[in-house]
Amino acid sequence: MRLIFHGHLRDHFPASVEMNSRTVADAIEGISTQIPDLPKYLRVEVVGFDTEAALRAPTDVEEVHIIPAMFGGGGKFFNIILGGLMIASALLIPGIGTALSTTLLVNGGLMIAAGVVSLFMKAPTASKSEDPPPSKYLGVTQNTTAQGTRITLACGRVLLAGHWLSLQSDADKLSFGIYPATPT
Repeated sequence: MRLIFHGHLRDHFPASVEMNSRTVADAIEGISTQIPDLPKYLRVEVVGFDTEAALRAPTDVEEVHIIPAMFGGGGKFFNIILGGLMIASALLIPGIGTALSTTLLVNGGLMIAAGVVSLFMKAPTASKSEDPPPSKYLGVTQNTTAQGTRITLACGRVLLAGHWLSLQSDADKLSFGIYPATPT
């Protein structure tokens, strides 16, 4: 089986490769494991093999064409362009009706406004420094209970087993010791 790579895939793979394989999936996996520094998320389409089952099925095809996959939402200008097309269609298409024309004008204007706003906004980032510190005293499996779980009530000195009940407490500020002595 001969794998033929098209487009920007030739930056990572040779133009064509001969592989001894019964399935297309095995051939692609075989060549991709041999290429050093291959991008982690490289999307490809195989011409004539539209499903995963077709890729994994034995085949007698001698040439397999692999092309870069098209994906994405169109970037930041997509809303502006689509909104402009909606407004132009509302103004230039005769006889579409007042309700449809008004709908296209309003929605087109809103899409343009959303596109312009997205040009000035940064993507949000998450930071580990904002996370609360992990608990040093309570295990993860011991400090949660399901809703409706019964909680034991007792008076005096009773040794109880069961669930921890913790509401709005900071686990890193807990103290331990022997009650009623001073916590250490």
